[in-house]
Amino acid sequence: MAGTLGGYAQEEAATDTVTAARPASPIKKNVKTRPVSGRVFAVTSGAPLGGALVSVSGYDGYSTLTEEDGTYKLDVPEYATALKITSPDYNTVRVGINQSGKLRDVTMYSSVMRSAYGADDNILNTVVADKFDYSPSLNITSEIGDRLGANVRTISRGGTPGIGNFMMMNGINSLHSNGQPLVVIDGVIVDQQYDRTMIHDGFYNDILTSFNVNEIKSVKVMANGTSIYGAKGANGVILIETKRNTSLATKIDATVSAGITLLPKSLPVMSGSQFKTYASDLLKTTGTNLSEFQFLTSDPNNYYYNKYNNNTDWDDVIYREAFSQNYGITVQGGDEVASYFLAMGYNGAQSVLEDNDVNRLNIRFNTDINMFKHLFIRFDASYSNVTRNLKDQGAPEGYDEGTVTSVNYLGLVKSPMLSPYAYSNGKISDVAFDNNDEDYLNQALASIGNVNYRLANPASINEYGTAQNKNYFENSYLNLAITPKWQFNKHLSISSLFSYTLTNTNDKYYVPINGVPDYYVSSIGLTVENEIRSLYSSQNSITSDTKIEWGNQYGAHSIDLLGGFRYMNDRYKVDSQLGYDTGSDKTPFINDTKNKTTTGSTNEWTSMSWYGQARYDYRKRYFVEGNLAIESSSRFGKEAKEGFKLAGVRWGVFPGIQAGWVLSNESWFDVPGIDYAKFTMGYDVSGNDGIDFDATRTYFKSILFQNKANGLVLGNLGNTEVQWETTRRFSFGTELNFLKNRLNLKVNVFKSWTDNLLTYHELNFITGLENNWVNGGSLENKGYNITVNGHIIATRDWNWELGASVGHYKNKLTALPDGQDYVDAEVYGATIRSQIGQPVNLFYGYKTEATASGTHVYATSEEAKADGLYILGENGIDKNYFGAGDVKFADNGDKEINKADMQVIGDPNPDIYGNIFTSLSYKRIRLDVNFNYSLGNDAYNYLRSQLEGGNRFMNQSVAMANRWSYEGQVTDMPTVTWEDPMGNARFSDRWIEDASYLRLKSITLSYELPINNTFIHGLTFWGQANNVFTVSKYLGADPDFSMSNSVLEQGIDRGLLANSRNFMLGIKINL
Repeated sequence: MAGTLGGYAQEEAATDTVTAARPASPIKKNVKTRPVSGRVFAVTSGAPLGGALVSVSGYDGYSTLTEEDGTYKLDVPEYATALKITSPDYNTVRVGINQSGKLRDVTMYSSVMRSAYGADDNILNTVVADKFDYSPSLNITSEIGDRLGANVRTISRGGTPGIGNFMMMNGINSLHSNGQPLVVIDGVIVDQQYDRTMIHDGFYNDILTSFNVNEIKSVKVMANGTSIYGAKGANGVILIETKRNTSLATKIDATVSAGITLLPKSLPVMSGSQFKTYASDLLKTTGTNLSEFQFLTSDPNNYYYNKYNNNTDWDDVIYREAFSQNYGITVQGGDEVASYFLAMGYNGAQSVLEDNDVNRLNIRFNTDINMFKHLFIRFDASYSNVTRNLKDQGAPEGYDEGTVTSVNYLGLVKSPMLSPYAYSNGKISDVAFDNNDEDYLNQALASIGNVNYRLANPASINEYGTAQNKNYFENSYLNLAITPKWQFNKHLSISSLFSYTLTNTNDKYYVPINGVPDYYVSSIGLTVENEIRSLYSSQNSITSDTKIEWGNQYGAHSIDLLGGFRYMNDRYKVDSQLGYDTGSDKTPFINDTKNKTTTGSTNEWTSMSWYGQARYDYRKRYFVEGNLAIESSSRFGKEAKEGFKLAGVRWGVFPGIQAGWVLSNESWFDVPGIDYAKFTMGYDVSGNDGIDFDATRTYFKSILFQNKANGLVLGNLGNTEVQWETTRRFSFGTELNFLKNRLNLKVNVFKSWTDNLLTYHELNFITGLENNWVNGGSLENKGYNITVNGHIIATRDWNWELGASVGHYKNKLTALPDGQDYVDAEVYGATIRSQIGQPVNLFYGYKTEATASGTHVYATSEEAKADGLYILGENGIDKNYFGAGDVKFADNGDKEINKADMQVIGDPNPDIYGNIFTSLSYKRIRLDVNFNYSLGNDAYNYLRSQLEGGNRFMNQSVAMANRWSYEGQVTDMPTVTWEDPMGNARFSDRWIEDASYLRLKSITLSYELPINNTFIHGLTFWGQANNVFTVSKYLGADPDFSMSNSVLEQGIDRGLLANSRNFMLGIKINL
């Protein structure tokens, strides 16, 4: 039945939410109107769609329902420019009103497909992801990477459950400061603790793991308009909203899922016999005078034959197929006075790496209370507890300090000729682990005298290093937030958010005695049996955010104003202890250790921000928005040069303006094939306040001198002029719908300029410090992200959509402080160079060249002699010439291979990245498929440099079986030489690889059982496969990796646990 629905708020009609409904405006009698008419069809059947709600877009009080034949007639204000059409189980459609008022036919698509429209007033080009009900992810960053593709570049931190992803928006905007986006959850800015130190190598505690993905309603990405977040918004903003009650009726949902993760990709390493041959060749270069070695015996009657003639696959010892389980229940309900949303969950995920598991318990309680006629209160409480068994991961940066304890790395380099089990009386035990299996190196390296070359037994580390008082991690997160809101009238309101967050971390680290050889520690000048560490940190965060909002509509004009003040205070306390020689693996107590040291610090920082926003639109056709934030922080130096000084502190000013034009809402717009067209443009100034706590302070710290006496040394030389980085960004965007809304295109193009880069200034050696923080330098950044989505098939039973996104960025360093032309960072043997006029964080090293035989290794002495390349000896005078079996490096013409020959050899930044997605549904069955890709990015395979370095008694890649070993051999693998005196394994393009990849990230199949009775209102079964396959030329276990939160350390593969194929089955019950 058609007719005007006076006083009906259109936003409320389109959803079943019971909170924060926008007041409806009655039809104004003095407003001139004109009639419009049209028809609405369901694209699935082509039949007319009756009962659809047709309303004026952006103006309340003008709406009607379509007749059974899909027709409608509606009187609209003369200034109205568009209609919005909604219907249950269908996506919203917007259509412009032309001069005649005669509307073309409108087709509506099923809500199982993605909506083709954003909001008309979305002039910030924000994108939203939602519906995470079936996600098995322990961290929302995994879903952000899958769903948002080119809008947020995500890089996996590895296969450890819940470890999260490195995120980047709008390219690279910083060198040494934080380069990741700001995260805001339910209005509270979350400190991600990017710069915190962890005592387990290869691990980062991502605070977002504390949040259950199934409790999240939506994720909104703000690439533009971030100036309202002041000195925190330069890297983009991610707004996360948790679920709230949406119904007056009580609803109970229970979810259970379980799955298995398969073994990670195995890198091919030498067998036991191959390693013995390799070790024999290496021994010849150590200068030993011995002619026989026990571990090389081939006599079955020799006492040591069984000990040194094994063929152990260490992967079988340290890896296993892993089981995971997830349980969750949500209860929501209420009445017109109060409503609530309660969620509880437990997640347990084994790791494919033994004794590296995670468990999480979480609870959330969100409430909305209508206290009085004008007073509304929102109270939220959440708590989570995450516990982990942890082990070190990845290849170490060096071997001179301590011993290797990374279990997955030891699984690669530990000699396969040894058994993980003990050898005694000519036999190998079935149960007891070998605690002295590296004693063969005592004989082989007797003349070297460095005990740190011996390797631990990874099986023993797992056996004796796993317990809650050994290698164990716990993080608890508590948040309490209350937001009272006083609604003076339908135009004016004031609200104030008060939030308290407590984050406690307890990290324990233990190196066992059994199975780990003694090792030398230079800091105490002693050889030790083992060590134990502990780290406890606590962060208290208080946020107060008060804002006043006013909005009104004057005919064709709409005005919205917002002003607020945000106060944030954080107090972070950390204490750590270290001790050596516990005496026994049964007494892992730091009180009983030797050479104990205790350190700790307390840091407190505060920020304050005054912010405002003004929005205006005319006829829902032209939009303009202005933002302004004025922010101060205790991290800013009092003598900072930008901004202004008030009340003794420095304030930064961050303005922004955005504009939008909905072209399809023009009365004259009638372009065949184009159903919707919007263009946006914006300019923002935002900042990055990722400055060290103490950058502005000069202080002393205590030291232990020769392990006997306490003393004080200069800890930092403060810079009172240090300030935020400033990023100015210009953006242009468009959103277009074609072919009766069958095809949707979104484009965002940006260019940014960052000044006052936070960098390190080298200090005079007399200070005893290497550097301190300064501002100086600038860089440019430009790029785009494009998303296209098409509704390929839309029938009554079948629906198929296909889409893809592509992102690109290109940065250039334009200035550096102190007259520098470049800055270098030395990381894992690599030089990372950022040079003026070039992109930042490029790989800078040696380049190999082809020899006369066509490979990069000299096949004969004559080849090497003809080139005459050499390096200088340790005395700086002697010339050591390259010979047969050595790598040929590019030379600048002076014949000496040195730093002058280094050049750019790789770029870790991709040419393009994004995702490809498709959804196919048949009745109640739905299939979702998502691919991720990254093309054109180089990687430094540090792990391979260790597996093919050929200079230590560590197991090597099978490629080393083809190493140069005789005069005239043509090969690309150089000879093996103890400690590599000619530098064949130096940082060069030997280790730079193309890490481009295409990955089938996830496949999800779900089925909604048609059931609805007194007890069960819905039943859904689903299955999911993750990391199904990867297409890549990369030789490592996984081309998608991030070992650090630093921008400059991306693209370095140190062999952290790789992502593995995973399969999940789940069920959701609606009660």
